[in-house]
Amino acid sequence: MKTRPYNDYTLSGIILLAGAALLLALGYFTNRGDLTSATVILSGVACFLSGVFMLSFAREDPPGPEVISLLPVAGTLNVCRIGADLGVRGDAWFLPANDVAGGVKEFIPAEGESLPGTTSDFSFVTEETAPGLIVIPAALPLVTRLEASAGLRLPETEPELVSALREICEDVLELSEHVEISREGDTLVATVKGYRLFDGCLEVVSVSPKCCTMHPCGICSLIACLLARAEQLPWRVDSVRLEERSRGLSLVFRAAAVPGPTGEGPGSSR
Repeated sequence: MKTRPYNDYTLSGIILLAGAALLLALGYFTNRGDLTSATVILSGVACFLSGVFMLSFAREDPPGPEVISLLPVAGTLNVCRIGADLGVRGDAWFLPANDVAGGVKEFIPAEGESLPGTTSDFSFVTEETAPGLIVIPAALPLVTRLEASAGLRLPETEPELVSALREICEDVLELSEHVEISREGDTLVATVKGYRLFDGCLEVVSVSPKCCTMHPCGICSLIACLLARAEQLPWRVDSVRLEERSRGLSLVFRAAAVPGPTGEGPGSSR
């Protein structure tokens, strides 16, 4: 795979070698035999050695975020395709677990907005009132790692939580250049600008925009997981709108009006 033909180390090494050739040529052809000529020749030798040193450490730049963003695309599309083949067409709910170690589960209803009374370790929820799929949220492993290794502790009050979400997305993970989250009625609206994994979003939307709410990935899943984790309420991504000019997203999150399912039932490990 080709990225750029050279990186900063390569460019610096080439410039230093060119400067060394120029200085040595100047010292040779002028041949003044004085201190100035000796200084020019020594400078040329120094540039030559520095150039060789820079080229020795030169290597191709790693793939950029626009390439890395394509990694989760197939997983998102596969879950949505399997769900659609099974007749599951609702938008996902992010359900908090009863215990801290339980994390967050993602429930995709067959239709509508109904929540199951209980959840289990089975992938299929067969309740008549709320059938659907239970899957692992795309961002849950990342949230678990942040809690285990980075000491992530989410505040309970909404203003502090909004500030924490912004800090995680902008500073800790550097997923975007700017994130603004505001309350609008019973929803939270997040405006993401300069999203570094935007190319993955374009790839998903090119297949079906429904995937963004049926099985969110990337920053959508991350914010929804953190909201459910912090407030211990089911949250869902109501809508996702892409802004290609700013390489950003406009996200609408909504919480359920009632507490989530208990996490108990046939097949449950708890």
